[in-house]
Amino acid sequence: MSEAVDKDLRVVFPVAAVLIALILFLLLRSLLAPVILMISVGLGFAATLGASTLVFQHLLGKPGVDFTLPLVLFLFVVALGTDYNILISDRIREEMEDPGPARPAVARAVRHTAPAIATAGLVLAGSFGSLAVSRSPGTQQIGFATALGIMLSAFVLSVVLVPALAALLGRGIWWPIRPGRAGRHSSARHTGYAGPVDPVRAGHVPPPPGEFSVRE
Repeated sequence: MSEAVDKDLRVVFPVAAVLIALILFLLLRSLLAPVILMISVGLGFAATLGASTLVFQHLLGKPGVDFTLPLVLFLFVVALGTDYNILISDRIREEMEDPGPARPAVARAVRHTAPAIATAGLVLAGSFGSLAVSRSPGTQQIGFATALGIMLSAFVLSVVLVPALAALLGRGIWWPIRPGRAGRHSSARHTGYAGPVDPVRAGHVPPPPGEFSVRE
């Protein structure tokens, strides 16, 4: 059984990691951001597995954790954690498309996206956490560990760690293509063109009778 599980883990972990990285590269159109997201998800997986081992094996005196726990955690926690990271990262990139400092853009992205991520995390963690009241020790461990991993992914990785790294690295996180450096907003700012000018509002043409001219 141990040899079979070890073989499965050696196959599933690399294949899943390559597929997730490929999806991140295609969605985020960046080389650095997917690496950062993969590292954060890996840290979340390791923290969840370590905390579960600490609780069940050392605090509760169990002989060990269920042999399926690493695989289940990898499939659920890594998948959901990547999903949450994609949501916050995509909104951060969208906010950084506009010119301006990176930190306010990250703050706006967190303000608009964090409530949805937190709500989804609470619902899923509650659903999986209900398995912890089962009489089966293996099901208890899976329920507790999965709920903990989802909470870490939603409230620590996606809402705190990833936005903090984006604020520190700025637009460099989207290397080699940095948003906010070209396009309609930046061209208008550099050329001074802000769209067609109303001659009446500009004061070049008198307003029609009965109307007031408001000059900006």
